[in-house]
Amino acid sequence: MTTFDETHSLVVAEAEAEGPNAVAELRLLEDRYRLACDLIGRRRALHMTQEQLAAASGIRQSEISRIEGGSGNPTLKTIGALARALGTELRLSAS
Repeated sequence: MTTFDETHSLVVAEAEAEGPNAVAELRLLEDRYRLACDLIGRRRALHMTQEQLAAASGIRQSEISRIEGGSGNPTLKTIGALARALGTELRLSAS
């Protein structure tokens, strides 16, 4: 069985072989994945439903669902509203 890290390494290698545009697209997908994981993790740690987060943030539950599912394309304003409702703040990291 292949682990996630092994699969990810293969995908990175394929993107690098395809060139800079493929690498840039992969980085965007990775950012989207990280955002979704962080949002889900924080919401669950607070024992909140999507509906409760929607009420606290003013963001529609359907949009939260899309973001958590990785298909949303939230604005910085939306991300900020979610972060505030989750009692956290936005920070850029050099990873």
